This record gives sequence, C-alpha cells and structure tokens, in this order.
Amino acid sequence: MPRVTCFQHIDCEGPGSLLKILKSKMVDVKILKPFKDDPVPERLGDGLIVLGGPMGVYEENKFPWMTAELNAIRKCLAENLPVLGICLGSQMLAHAAGAQVFRGALPEVGWYPIKLTPKGHLDSMLLGLPSEFNAFHWHGDTFTIPSGASRLAGSDYYPNQIFKVGSNAYGFQCHLEVTEEMVNSWASIYAKELTPQGGPNRPERIESNLSSNAKSLGDISAKVFSRWAALL
Repeated sequence: MPRVTCFQHIDCEGPGSLLKILKSKMVDVKILKPFKDDPVPERLGDGLIVLGGPMGVYEENKFPWMTAELNAIRKCLAENLPVLGICLGSQMLAHAAGAQVFRGALPEVGWYPIKLTPKGHLDSMLLGLPSEFNAFHWHGDTFTIPSGASRLAGSDYYPNQIFKVGSNAYGFQCHLEVTEEMVNSWASIYAKELTPQGGPNRPERIESNLSSNAKSLGDISAKVFSRWAALL
C-alpha cells in the first residue's frame, strides 16, 4: 500500500475530498501538523501533499515550520517523488522550485472559472477535463512559474492556477478538494474578508449555486486526485 505524508497548516483547511479519494485507492495518508510542532520526518513515504493556509511563503521567518516543509518539498523534487501542492502548498512548491511568491493584485475568493492551457489539455492529470470549469478559490498570493515548469491552467485574475514541475509534482492554486461543508465553514471562519463584515469579497461568489458547484467540482477532483494517486 502506498504511503504519503500530508502537511496541514491550519485546523480548518484539511484534505477534504482528497482524503476520501486516496483512501478509496488504497493509499495510506499520514497527516502531520508542523504548525502544532509535529516534526517533519526524514522519510516522507511515496509522495507528499502540502495543503493550504492563510500564511504566505514570504513569512517564512514568522513560521519556522515552513523552512522544514520547504526542505521536504525540495527533497521530493530531487528524488522525483510525487508532490501535490494546494493553495499555500502550490506557492510553497513554486518557491521550492525557484520561483517568486508575492501578493496578487486583488484577492480571488469564491467560484471562478479556470481555463486549461494547450499543455493542460494534453497533460495526463487533466486529460479529458472541460476546457473551462468552475473551481473554488480563496487566495490573495500568486507566484511566477518555476523555470522549466509547465503552466497548465489559469483564471482571469490569476493566470498561474495549475502547474507542473518535472514529471509528477503538481501545484493547484485553486481548491479542488473542498466540499460544500468546507466552503460553509470557511465562509464563517474567514467572515471578515466578506462584504457584510467590511471585506472586499462578495458573499454571493461563495453562496450562489453552492451545491451544484460543489458537486461538479467533486466529479473533477475525483478524476484528478485518482490520477495523482496512480503516480505513487
């Protein structure tokens, strides 16, 4: 049975549908919380998952656990182990591969379409997916594409949404792993970022057609995460 390590950075941003899909593929997932002093192991298993969080890669000095995680990502890249980075995890993957991470022009929060690039259409992870589909977003940071990496998808405001480093390391700026329950939870926890609490983001971008959006995204995430599991 393949075994992967999963880094979680805040309690409310867990693996969501990703965990269920990997378990259905007989993948053992060990979730670690370095932000709660879980040590980063020397042996990561057959692959690495790096989840999201509200902190920024440029805050490495503020979050010392981030250094150990970045080193673990670099080790995986050097050893050609499969990596899956989501939101903050994608930014950490980009940084570990030599790219720059910085604040975006404006936050992207809610359901927004992403579009596959020509390379994205041909990549085995995304093969057969719609050319454009709604994904869930909650981020304000972005990054450059690492040298030698492939840009696979983008949105209107954040062109670097999905990218690939080497043969099996993937970064997803968007959240394919969210469930309807997770979206509702984040809307409550991060309510200050929404308009009624004075934030810049419109709640209707989250609430409108939530059930149908979550179901459609679940169908896509099942394909993508199953394909990542096959890399292990």
